[in-house]
This record gives sequence, C-alpha cells and structure tokens, in this order.
Amino acid sequence: MKALTTFMSWLLLAAIATAQQTTPSTQRLGTPEALRAEIDALKPANHVWRAIPWKTCPLEALKASREQKKPILTWVFLGVPTDERC
Repeated sequence: MKALTTFMSWLLLAAIATAQQTTPSTQRLGTPEALRAEIDALKPANHVWRAIPWKTCPLEALKASREQKKPILTWVFLGVPTDERC
C-alpha cells in the first residue's frame, strides 16, 4: 500500500510539473500570423521530382519515353504503390 501511495504521489507531482511548463512553441503561437507561419513551415517543400508525371503502368511509361526520346527510370518496391511512402 505504501508503494502504491508513493507511486501515485510521484505521478501527481509529475503531472503538475508538466502542466505548469509552457513550451516555446506555445509561446510563439500567440497570434494568427505566427500560427500560419508555423503551419507553412510544416508543409512539404516543392521539390522538382514532385512535378514529374509518374506512370504506374510500364507500357504507358515506355510509350511516353519513346515519344519524348527520354530514358525510363524504374522504381520498384514491395507494397501498395499509391501509399506514397517508401
């Protein structure tokens, strides 16, 4: 019983200490403009490879490659290709 009381006391103290702390991110987000800037910073960058018209069908890719006289880059992996993860 004493061990449970001690554990609960430490847990309560930790919860109080955590609740009283203010993080730098909450201090910065006082205005809507600051919040918008924070959201924009989290968005993915516009990389060049995102603008490439990727093909999921090898035959379509081969046809486009021949029409544009450009090589094919093949990327093969296991899983669902539409998950957009690697």
